[in-house]
Amino acid sequence: MRKIKILLVEDDPGWKETVSYFLDREPDLFLVGAAQTKEDAVSLVRMLDIDVVLINAMLNGTGTDSLEAALEINSIKPIKMMMVTFTDQKQLALEAFANGVINFIVKAHEEEIPAAIRAVYGNRSSIHFVAAGIIRQEFVRLKRLELQKSLTAMETSILRFIYGGHTQSEIMSTLHITESTVKKHVNKVIKKLGTQTSREAARKASMKGIL
Repeated sequence: MRKIKILLVEDDPGWKETVSYFLDREPDLFLVGAAQTKEDAVSLVRMLDIDVVLINAMLNGTGTDSLEAALEINSIKPIKMMMVTFTDQKQLALEAFANGVINFIVKAHEEEIPAAIRAVYGNRSSIHFVAAGIIRQEFVRLKRLELQKSLTAMETSILRFIYGGHTQSEIMSTLHITESTVKKHVNKVIKKLGTQTSREAARKASMKGIL
């Protein structure tokens, strides 16, 4: 049986011991080395035959060293990388994904590490629920931004008035536009937001954080 060779990049002795404990119980997983700093990690990657690198997302108390380590390792050779973290760190996770990290896992779920390592090594989808939530949040944000950019300033203003319960006459008077202009913009926002009425469009825009 071929063993998956793992490098642990961790400056917390307690967590290092925990990871070692779980890996030692698995016949197909082998911890070939451990590093406490990004410099040591990069050096070991150059020297050793490694399949998966497991990195503490908060080396040295911040995410900077962890991200830099991932970026340097990714530039040296195609090694699978995953990070461990305590909490849902959205921005750090997004930057880590951009630097070549495949997966995130929460330290409170250490028993999942062996399975996560196998999945990462085998190129299987094994995004932990925290990472999945981060991706979902970013997807929602990007979709909202895309929709927001598709609306003109006038369309957004009209939506705000509609959401506030203003009548067509009030909108015309306040914005100094004609009835046909109001109707034209209303039809456009209904189409862009995929609704049946202007009030539905205004509610949807509000729910998406556009107004």
